Amino acid sequence: MSRPKSGASVLGRLGMVVAAALPLAMAMVVTPAVPVSASSGQPWRNAGQPPQRRADELLAAMTLADKVNMLHGVAQSLSPVPTVGYLPPIPRLGVPGVTMTDGPAGVRNGQKATEMPAPISEAASFDPSVARDYGGVVGTEARDLGQDQLFGPGMNIARVPTNGRNFEYFSEDPLLSGTIAGSYVRGVQSKGVIATVKHYVANNQETSRQTISANIDDRTLHEIYEKNFGIAIADGHPGSVMCSYNRVNTVYSCSNSATLTTALRGALGFDGYVVSDYPATHDTTDVAAGLNVELPTGFHETLPAVQAALAAGKITRAQIDDRVRETLTVLFRFGLFDRDTTATSPIDQNADNAVAQRVEERSAVLLKNDDVLPLSGGAGSVAVIGATAKNSAQGGGSSQVTPLSVDNAYDAITTRAASGVKVTYADGSDLSQAANTAKAAKTALVFVRDRSSEGSDRTSLTLPDNQDALISAVAAANARTVVVLETGAPALMPWLPKVAGVLEAWYPGARGGAAIARLLFGDVSPSGRLPQTWPARERDVPANTARQYPGVNGEESYSEGVDVGYRWYDARGVTPLFPFGYGLSYTSFAYSHLALGHRSGTSGDPVTVSFDITNTGTRTGAEAPQVYVSKPHTFVPSPPRELGAFGKVTLRPGETRRVTLKVSPRELSYWDSGAQAFTVQDGTYEVAVGGSSRSLPLIAHYTVNRTAEGLDGHPSVDHTVRPEYRAP
Repeated sequence: MSRPKSGASVLGRLGMVVAAALPLAMAMVVTPAVPVSASSGQPWRNAGQPPQRRADELLAAMTLADKVNMLHGVAQSLSPVPTVGYLPPIPRLGVPGVTMTDGPAGVRNGQKATEMPAPISEAASFDPSVARDYGGVVGTEARDLGQDQLFGPGMNIARVPTNGRNFEYFSEDPLLSGTIAGSYVRGVQSKGVIATVKHYVANNQETSRQTISANIDDRTLHEIYEKNFGIAIADGHPGSVMCSYNRVNTVYSCSNSATLTTALRGALGFDGYVVSDYPATHDTTDVAAGLNVELPTGFHETLPAVQAALAAGKITRAQIDDRVRETLTVLFRFGLFDRDTTATSPIDQNADNAVAQRVEERSAVLLKNDDVLPLSGGAGSVAVIGATAKNSAQGGGSSQVTPLSVDNAYDAITTRAASGVKVTYADGSDLSQAANTAKAAKTALVFVRDRSSEGSDRTSLTLPDNQDALISAVAAANARTVVVLETGAPALMPWLPKVAGVLEAWYPGARGGAAIARLLFGDVSPSGRLPQTWPARERDVPANTARQYPGVNGEESYSEGVDVGYRWYDARGVTPLFPFGYGLSYTSFAYSHLALGHRSGTSGDPVTVSFDITNTGTRTGAEAPQVYVSKPHTFVPSPPRELGAFGKVTLRPGETRRVTLKVSPRELSYWDSGAQAFTVQDGTYEVAVGGSSRSLPLIAHYTVNRTAEGLDGHPSVDHTVRPEYRAP
């Protein structure tokens, strides 16, 4: 790609920075750090100094062996508390041990913790405050269990809907993914725990994840797969980033100076430390590429290996010092030198369960409702069908939590229905029995789930275990059938025309049953929106060839480029089953009076977008307004529209509220490979507002000028109306 032509301007960095905590020590003693005065000859113990200065003072006192012992972990059994990763202390220098735990969906270190809803639910809320509350619970419990660093959030782009870890990730859109991740990081780190943003970068499938090369053009890498990390770094300032197993353009992620140094520390502004996935390292020179800590233990970053690499000139002492300094700065920043890092406290189970329930209530997505929901107090009789109703679905792998407690939907529905409503049950193993149970009830609720896990991708988007047949049998017996999906990602719905309602509950967490009951009975109106497009057919996905996914001969081509998710569907005119951003409510909303703060501006100006939202229904509900931008095609082809801003607003019946959202220059930009920078080109941009990527009733136009010429200071008003997407 060429450098910017006349009229284009170059933006600054995408992201701000990051900070984190890192490995330590040489000795196997597990004594917690105890603060001492600077008069002991250890000036770095003075907590009144800036973290960077303390790190420099400590680094000057360290031997090569001390430094090398901060480049890798040791056996977790050496930790004084249960954990999944451990950097041992250096008592001689007062360096504390660092405990590390899994944790995107709750703390997972071998002990019991609160099972939060699947992380995808945070993005489905379209509400950063939900992600911050979620992160706050996980951070609090990590601290309660003596953990210093949390491996989360996971935020890889949902390029492939069958990816086994999509339930752990957020979205197919980098703005939504990065914004939610940044809020999650703030929640975790507000509790004094180091968040670890992962998996950097392009770790978008589980199939062959340890060897596959994601071959991505420069523009796509920056605009889609690194941009979300940049936003999370700018918004959340995470202490750590985890590099992934896979290769990027043939080079392993943890050995890749282009991604770890040039992009992550350069363009994205990350200033923390990088830890490897378990294990994802390949050479002692990974330190030179930008890796700080090899986990789980030392394979390549051992003292003999480092000494040999130094002697051969493959790495330098300055590079080692840089990596250790970055780690130490984060440890000082988070106060690990100044407290007992392994202190534990009881978990406040009731408070944390309450947050888990609120997250679920705000993120469940109502996909279809033919006047069957909400259930009324006079519901008559309700048949609850499917074993999932008496269980709590979770995704598998390193995010699977051992729960302190868990409820179930059947019990919660029975309790909520109270007297006068008969609730019956069938586990669904016998289709005839299930159909008969449904036929005898006024309304049938069918609970189904998928099975997703780290380590493997789903073989298809079809629900497993013959559940489609169960739904069809129940729907044939009862026209008022509602399907409650507990899935971590999209699923095909061959039975959709036959059922009256569909509620996507994700993996609902410790109080998912109570939340689902409240949603079904209308105690709270569903307000979640889809953070991933749901295809109508298996082949209706952007990566639809073997070379694109799962790859051929160890390499996969990201030939769809920037057309990921809804961008691909819009560019090719493919109608999805449900579009990105879609979700229904028990009320209705109308958009009107769109106005831009200015009709034009320079490339560095944000676009202020204001509009009215009115609750035109009879119930209180929350809407997730979304702003999409269409860019000029002068220099590069761009998707038809891209998410530029979003929000969440709760309205009473009949209430109108003026909403103002800002589209940052970053969302107007494209990556110019010639300039190696994000660039906003001159031209006219379409700004569309509505309730999903395919329901955008309001349209205005905004002009970018290289100078302030034409900036008239008057609002731009446009009442153009587009037809809305209708659910099948």
